Amino acid sequence: MKKLIALLLALVMVAGLVACGGGEATPTTTEAPVENVDPTDAPEQEDPTDAPVASDITYAIVAKSEGNPYMEKMVDGFKEACAAMGVGCEVKYPATATKIEDQIAVINELIGQNVKGIAIAANDAEALSATLEEAKAEGITIITLDSDTTGSQMFINQAGIKEVAQVLVDSVYDMAGGEGEFAVLSAASTATNQNAWIAAMEEIIDADEKYANLNWVETVYGDDESQKSTDETQNLMNKYPNLKVICCPTTVGVLACAKAVQDSGSAIKVAGLGLPSEMKDYVADDKVCPYMYLWNPIDVGSCAAYAIKAIADGKVGEVGTEFTADNGTTYTIMEGDNAELQIIVGPPFAFNGENIAEWAAIY
Repeated sequence: MKKLIALLLALVMVAGLVACGGGEATPTTTEAPVENVDPTDAPEQEDPTDAPVASDITYAIVAKSEGNPYMEKMVDGFKEACAAMGVGCEVKYPATATKIEDQIAVINELIGQNVKGIAIAANDAEALSATLEEAKAEGITIITLDSDTTGSQMFINQAGIKEVAQVLVDSVYDMAGGEGEFAVLSAASTATNQNAWIAAMEEIIDADEKYANLNWVETVYGDDESQKSTDETQNLMNKYPNLKVICCPTTVGVLACAKAVQDSGSAIKVAGLGLPSEMKDYVADDKVCPYMYLWNPIDVGSCAAYAIKAIADGKVGEVGTEFTADNGTTYTIMEGDNAELQIIVGPPFAFNGENIAEWAAIY
């Protein structure tokens, strides 16, 4: 009897264990032995507090055209500054460089994206103003760089208009030997910076007897397109057999012009504004372009991004005051022409046969 009771108790215990498990009993298995692991070899777990926090602030830059090497360097500077400040960056290009409607469309798109600031290299001095006013009404800070337009709160001026015009006029005078015919190959006919430099060149020449023997025969426009600039250069060479100098206040134009003149074997000299990396094979005393000028477009782009933040933070005061950007650079606030205010990044810098290789490695 005792054995029977013990057997019944054992059966009851097994049934109770199965019931608690919610199903049939699972057979026991033998697991493979776990190797000893050095904890220092384990992958490091990311601390959530160290993960980058996505900023809800985005700045945008609108260039004149895509593929323009000068514009791309300016965009690089803007992007680097945005990254340093921890804000998002949007880069936009109009479908065409010459249709102002395309820049307007890009700005409208950015307004819809709720960006906090827009830096634009304007393709027209007036036509963007209404669209920019709409952007400002939405709380967007508006900066212009490279070329200005009305409606901008601040223009980031690569160099003073008169300073640029003076070095261009003096380049023509020097390369022409003080007399003779010269022409200007510009960018688009609506480009505000080129137009301002050309107007200032005319004023300088008219005001000083030193330049009385220079004969400005024509101004043509290559629309900052390489092929069109080449075509306009060839037209000038054919039309004016006594032409001595072609002055190009545009990086796209000066490169196309220098190549076209060199390929033709002409004695014409090329003056203007160019990127060292593109012009290194054309700049020297014995080459088509004895020297040229420019500034650092990377600095222009970065200054624009820092200026957007400075305006948004209320750091920008009246004309004559200064503000220090997040990168430690101090800028002086000046009265604007089209924009309300402006900053002049620096004076034009001369590139010649002695320094062109050094600077070509930089930009």
